[in-house]
Amino acid sequence: MDYVIFVYGLAFFLLGAACLSMRARAFLQLPWGWLAAFAFSHGSAEWLDLAALGFGRNQTLSAIKIVLIIASFVFLFQFALAGLAQRRTQRVLGYAVLGVALSLVAVAASTGGLTLLEISARWLLGLPGGLLAAVAIDRTRASSQAGSGPWLVVLAAFTMLYAVLTGAIAPTADFFPVQVLNDQHFLQLTGVPVQVFRAFAAVVMAIALWIASEAVRNKAEEKPSRYTLALAAIMLILVTSGWGLTEALTRQSYNQIAIRGNHQADALAQIVDTGMQRLQQAAQLLTVNSAIIEIASNPQGARLPIVNLVLDQATVALQLEVAYLLDTSGNVIASSNRNAPDSFVGRNYAFRPYFQAAVKGSGANYLALGVTSGIFGHYASAPVRDLEGQVRLVAVLKSRLPSLASVAKQATDCMLLSPLGVVIDACDQRLNLRSLWPLSTEDVKALIDSRQFGPGPFRPLLGVRPKADQILLWRGRQAMYVNAPLSLEGWSVALLMPLREARTYRLFGIGTTLILSLLAIFAYVLLHGHEVYERRLGSLMEQLRDQSQIDPLTQLPNRGWFHENFERELRKSQRLGNPLAL
Repeated sequence: MDYVIFVYGLAFFLLGAACLSMRARAFLQLPWGWLAAFAFSHGSAEWLDLAALGFGRNQTLSAIKIVLIIASFVFLFQFALAGLAQRRTQRVLGYAVLGVALSLVAVAASTGGLTLLEISARWLLGLPGGLLAAVAIDRTRASSQAGSGPWLVVLAAFTMLYAVLTGAIAPTADFFPVQVLNDQHFLQLTGVPVQVFRAFAAVVMAIALWIASEAVRNKAEEKPSRYTLALAAIMLILVTSGWGLTEALTRQSYNQIAIRGNHQADALAQIVDTGMQRLQQAAQLLTVNSAIIEIASNPQGARLPIVNLVLDQATVALQLEVAYLLDTSGNVIASSNRNAPDSFVGRNYAFRPYFQAAVKGSGANYLALGVTSGIFGHYASAPVRDLEGQVRLVAVLKSRLPSLASVAKQATDCMLLSPLGVVIDACDQRLNLRSLWPLSTEDVKALIDSRQFGPGPFRPLLGVRPKADQILLWRGRQAMYVNAPLSLEGWSVALLMPLREARTYRLFGIGTTLILSLLAIFAYVLLHGHEVYERRLGSLMEQLRDQSQIDPLTQLPNRGWFHENFERELRKSQRLGNPLAL
């Protein structure tokens, strides 16, 4: 989008330069200075969007842009009025209409803020001003010099198109007709932002006026201006090299962001893995406790109070959510939260994968939302064997994972991702239990049946599943997706890295091209104006010389000129003593 905005603004500055060229030539009876003022102010307003892309939007920047847009529309309106209103009464009526429109815009600003101000300015000033300007340009074809007429038709047509695109397609609001005619609906209908079409119209307007300005050369300007050709070549070189510079800087910044993001994701994944390994080791140590082994061998024994004490001590020492024992049927026989209202004792968790793995003889790590507590956590299970080596119980420790928000110092959008893309423990807690990408109906049903993350509905945050280091749209801004796998199969830590650094690089490349382009346009206006002045001066001198030699009334040789030259040659001959020669 930044390239579109750059070309958009540049086209208006070229249009302004062409207007000044027309004004300098004094051809075509239109006030091209007002159209140049419109072009320069409107191009400046559009280029403010480049700053917004790089540094973010704020009220001050938005207010400055809207003021420039309103000023540009007033200049456009003035161009149309000066070109159409030939009589004093017509001019008075036109200025009265402009005054009413400005008053309505001011009322909109006082009641609806910046958004309503921009909408009213586009509808009340931009749309009628552009349409009237198109009519004024079309009317001047009859008095234009040969060769410029067709290009004036093109200029008028695309001025009218631009008036509709910039005036009628405004930001969205909750009132008619903006509810229907707005930039969001335009994007949905065409799949292309309206700024692209506006930029195209502006480019065609600039080209048409440039060609028309070259078509109205008088006899003293039969050859194309060397400065016009030079400007065309310089602009081609600047835009091409600026594009290459911007892309190179962007790729470099993307690589730096990807490297930094992967380092951060790996560090976060290591923190999570370390926590899971420690909890798994603690669960394994719990299974060799003598009291727990004894109760595994003799469930009806009197060691249950001691086992409860062991579970309490483990919970406190390891800062756990809960520690509990299950029999081979999945029923909880002892728990550290036995006295709590949501005690696990007597509940059955045979459906949990961590139990199913442990009862078969191997420990397991499991990340899930507690079906009883509703708290997300890490479950570490280990089989408890009796003296004969048979699995009789399952020991489970549940701990909260280290909050990514507390350890991710530089990442603002971080999350744990399940194998199916369900978001867990996000830095922004509002994203929890949503899916990062769309899930199939079968996947949603499987998740709900597993009771791992609650009842759903797992609404997606993105439209498609992202790939590593992919640039995507995240919360209205571009971000880079990076992830690092956990030791737990299918799980990963994902980061969405902001591209502020890349936007700054791009803004530098585009800004450099922009400044050089403005300097080239400014130099062209000065040099071309000087060239036109010299040509006109030479033409005037030639006319004066002709008038001194040829009588303008009789078209016969001027006797006064003859006698003046004869007397000068005679005096020269007498002074030098040479014979007179005519």
